[in-house]
Amino acid sequence: MATAAVSSFFAMCIVRFLFGVGEGPLYPANAVFNTFWFQKHEKARAAGALLAGSYFGPVIAPAISVAIYQVLGWHGVFYVFGIIGIIIAGGWYLIGRDKPEQHPWVSEYERALILGNRSVTDGEKKKAPWGRLLRNSQFWAVGLQYLAVAYMTSLFMTWLPTYLLEARHFSLQTMGFAASFPWLAICLVVLFGGGFSDALLRKGKSRMIARGIPAMTGLAIFIVTIYLASITSDPWLNVLWLSLALGSLGLPVVTSWAIAADKGGEFSGSVSVWMNTWGNVGAVFSPIICGWIAQNMGWDMALLSSIIPILIAIFLWFLIKPDDSLAEI
Repeated sequence: MATAAVSSFFAMCIVRFLFGVGEGPLYPANAVFNTFWFQKHEKARAAGALLAGSYFGPVIAPAISVAIYQVLGWHGVFYVFGIIGIIIAGGWYLIGRDKPEQHPWVSEYERALILGNRSVTDGEKKKAPWGRLLRNSQFWAVGLQYLAVAYMTSLFMTWLPTYLLEARHFSLQTMGFAASFPWLAICLVVLFGGGFSDALLRKGKSRMIARGIPAMTGLAIFIVTIYLASITSDPWLNVLWLSLALGSLGLPVVTSWAIAADKGGEFSGSVSVWMNTWGNVGAVFSPIICGWIAQNMGWDMALLSSIIPILIAIFLWFLIKPDDSLAEI
């Protein structure tokens, strides 16, 4: 809400920095939450539920933002969403608990089921072995592949509306509608992709098959569809390919968070923080690099250049070795 109230560039930088500070703990904290609340074979579905919610926001946000902007101006967009955020935070404070054994609404049967099948116990707390983790190539691969994935999702988050307006010449109202389709695609993929990954795990498949293969398949689909998006001349066909491209990233996104819990075990929070940190590094550079390429080489080249980090991410998934646990190194 303070974003709408500042009057100088310096103050805006401070406010947006603090905005990021507020967002920073959410995904790693959720990874720890999922570790305590869900069984071993439910990690991807649990991650998918969170991610589907976070990606459904951009499905409805463009159209809602345009409507609020037309009535209340751009300041009103920040005030309205800020008030909604305060309401959601209050609801979570009243309802949420760190562990199922702390929640009065959880039955004895459900509590026993979760405690008997989750990957962590309530034993003595251990400090994460950061020294050993930082010397482990799998640990680095988990983080760096997520840098590439977050680089692309952030590119869509930052530049998609501008791209549709400038490169594809949508009107402001039509852009709000068109920009929702890619986010709807990734919302559905993470929701159902997590369940698919966990189903493979329940059938006895290795984590490489249940987590790694879906991730690499999604990355490969992204390469094909982003290329098709860059060469098509039809605006709505472009939206279709962009929707399939962003949607395909739902597979590496949801499996990445499942892998952080799988490989992290009792240190899932530390592994998630590490992965999320690298993801945010990608998010920092994505709008800068993409904006520079678009300005100097055109939007088509900005899209095609995104293939390079995705190819690197595919290679890194082979180094992750999903079936090995970082908690046991």
